[in-house]
Amino acid sequence: MQKIKSIFFILSIALLVYTRFVGLDWGLPYPMHPDERNTANAIQQLQCDWPSVFSNRFSVNECLNPHFFAYGQFPLYLGYGIVYLLKFFDGDLTTPISFQEAAFSLRIISALASILNVFVLIKLTSVILIRQSAEKNPAQRKTLSLDPSVAPLPQDDVWWKIPILLILIYSPFFIQFSHFGTTESLLMFLFSIIIYLSLKFWQNKLSPTNFYVLTAIFSGMAIATKVSSVLFLIIPLALIFDKNKEDFFRKIISISYLLCLTLIFCILFSPHNFISFPQFLGAMKYESDVALGTYRAFYTRQFENAEPVIFQFLKIFPYSLGWPVFIFSILGFIFLPFKKEFNIIRLAILAGFIPNAFMYAKWTRFVSPILPLMLIMAVLFLDKLFFLIERYLILDNRYSEKAKQFIRFLITNIQFLITIILIIPGFAFLSIYQNPDVRFTATDWVYKNIPDNSYVLSETANVVDIPITNPKSNPPAGGQNPNYQYISFNFYDLDENPELPLQLQEHIAKADYIFIPSRRIFANHYCPKDELWTIVKSELNFNITNSNDQEKCQYFRVKYPLLNNYYDRLFSGELGFTKVAEFNEFPKIQLLGQTILEFPDEEAEETWTVFDHPVFRIYKKLDSSLRSE
Repeated sequence: MQKIKSIFFILSIALLVYTRFVGLDWGLPYPMHPDERNTANAIQQLQCDWPSVFSNRFSVNECLNPHFFAYGQFPLYLGYGIVYLLKFFDGDLTTPISFQEAAFSLRIISALASILNVFVLIKLTSVILIRQSAEKNPAQRKTLSLDPSVAPLPQDDVWWKIPILLILIYSPFFIQFSHFGTTESLLMFLFSIIIYLSLKFWQNKLSPTNFYVLTAIFSGMAIATKVSSVLFLIIPLALIFDKNKEDFFRKIISISYLLCLTLIFCILFSPHNFISFPQFLGAMKYESDVALGTYRAFYTRQFENAEPVIFQFLKIFPYSLGWPVFIFSILGFIFLPFKKEFNIIRLAILAGFIPNAFMYAKWTRFVSPILPLMLIMAVLFLDKLFFLIERYLILDNRYSEKAKQFIRFLITNIQFLITIILIIPGFAFLSIYQNPDVRFTATDWVYKNIPDNSYVLSETANVVDIPITNPKSNPPAGGQNPNYQYISFNFYDLDENPELPLQLQEHIAKADYIFIPSRRIFANHYCPKDELWTIVKSELNFNITNSNDQEKCQYFRVKYPLLNNYYDRLFSGELGFTKVAEFNEFPKIQLLGQTILEFPDEEAEETWTVFDHPVFRIYKKLDSSLRSE
């Protein structure tokens, strides 16, 4: 039996590594994710004249200066080190860092951080379940109030870990952020460590000195990754304040000590935030203006009229966690006992959620650090729920021993079934990286079906314009792909720039095909006329907005009348175009090449889909003389 348990555990670890690294090169060498692109470009700029360190020629201001301060230097330096480690094994340390090398190194960091995070969360869960396990053992119930560390879970029993491991392995947000060379996966990992340390400190299993030093190190790393991670300190500071209830002076000393240590490590891990302080301050001013809505960038228009909290509950959590986990996490937050170990998790979730929920910008990445904790809330709720059900039924004297054995068997199988339900969204999400990038699939169709020299009208600001050559594809039979007259038109400013409407008319008249590369424009500016709702829903398979939300519809049609008129005419066929192809890579489960389950997620918060699996639509002019090959 022990061998079987070990095999199951090893297989779980193999699955964990597989889900984080499979398809890690998706989209490369193209810069599909703008944050990843900017961070990779910053790594490419890192340089230092090391031979001149002890000479007058050495410049502290330029040595390893990324000239990019939207994020700190900690992930940049990690990526820089990984690039040269890989170059060392390749035997080529002299060539400049390519974008592909920089981006891939950042994805390695994200994948590794996600793997380590799973182990931290297993430890964090065990810290809480240790106390709960004592409650489950009536013989030890009397000692529970005296020592919360009694009745630890058996160290050689991995069965309780396997369902938790599977849920952690197949979490959509973990899988996606592992494949993005951005800061989310690293920040989630660091926040989980800080919460774990806080729980150990509260249980008196970590000395104050060790707690302050370790928390300062990981908090310094987090702030050196992203300045807004200063919020991670809320939990440690609250515990320090709570543990020294009678000595106010000691509270101040302890808090000051932790903050000073954190500042020191922050400087060590991200020195140019201080060396190049004016540039850093300017970048923070821009980022905060965008987040607060003081500056309305074109890429934040999905947040116009977005309701705080409601937006996250409808557009972020159901997709990033999956509906089953999201529902159980809410139930756990509400119904789990209001004991300190659960309250620490609750406070951490609120600390990461509330400040970001009420910002103008409500990207998924803003709440990403709390997603693992919401997952743990769901797991703890299910554990508590099944324990209560089992205890109620087993202690009922009406049932015979044989009946009780059957009840235990039934509960075990129900737990297994619920685990399967919880991992289905993540299992489906993994398909995005197991299959070719949807933009490569669309490109293959375009090259095969759209003739050479066709006039193509597309939409700007989608990071990469299609068609793009798949580096893994075989070259075309003729040796060269077709050329197109390609217009990447600025629809964002159509209603603001008086020159654009006339230009658009000219492009429509010349166009043989119209591309809609993603939902980024129509979903954030358009509401169809009343008589077009059915047509548009069928055309897009997308609920642009609720047809009963007249206020939002009126807002769109008044603020963007020309853009709304364009989409009305395109989708109704009045422009003279018809949809001939649509490409998507929605999360799905397939068996023998057949799709069994599919989870369309285009209506999620924009950044959840448009970087790694946008929906690409192609319209062809009806009276075009061109014929598909």
